[in-house]
Amino acid sequence: MTHIQCDQVGKRFSRRPHTWLSDRLLGRPRDQFWALGDITLTIAGPGRRVGVVGANGSGKTTLLRLIAGVTDPTCGHLVVHGRVVSLLELLAGMEGELTGRENIDLNGVMLGMRRREIRRQLDAIVAFAGIESFLDMPLKHYSLGMRMRLGFGVAMHVPVDILLVDEAWGIGDTEFQTKSFEQLRRLQRQGVTTLVVSHDEGVLRRLTETGIWLQGGRLAAEGPTESVLAAYRAASVSKGD
Repeated sequence: MTHIQCDQVGKRFSRRPHTWLSDRLLGRPRDQFWALGDITLTIAGPGRRVGVVGANGSGKTTLLRLIAGVTDPTCGHLVVHGRVVSLLELLAGMEGELTGRENIDLNGVMLGMRRREIRRQLDAIVAFAGIESFLDMPLKHYSLGMRMRLGFGVAMHVPVDILLVDEAWGIGDTEFQTKSFEQLRRLQRQGVTTLVVSHDEGVLRRLTETGIWLQGGRLAAEGPTESVLAAYRAASVSKGD
């Protein structure tokens, strides 16, 4: 069963590069900060639809990166059951000298697809990305938008239990954004658990049922999406005053 469990999870980063030896020799204190601290939450079930809100720098992307396994917690315990696909870094692993077709194979394998799965989904990925006429052209000749659509297209056709989305709605034109939105809704209906980070309340209302509000790396509120949005909005207004 799809399951995400965070028990007092924290993540600490350094603001500057350092080594133990140079810090000791030069007597420099380590300039560190906690991006996340003491996060305890459970997301269980298939098909859970969770929105994550918070100001810039509140730890939203860090939380998703921890769930994706891109980085490890500094403290606490994190358990994730299910196949995770992340839309955080769509261009990671793409090679400019390879063709679009070859990059689909490469990205698919990196995301855990078997080659037969990639072959089965190839036509759907190409049509979704809208690169039919450019499939066998080296990626270095693609525009940035075409590359992003290709990465998004592969990620949206990978067999997945948990999908992580971080402000991905600016990709492509209006038609492609609508297509992406509909594909995500389709995956949700199929039982895929989704975590969506967005500053767009309309997107969160349409795509999520539960909200998580992060403030200064801490869990400020959790509950129905509308209630969490209202609390976050009220705090933002109060802070502005």
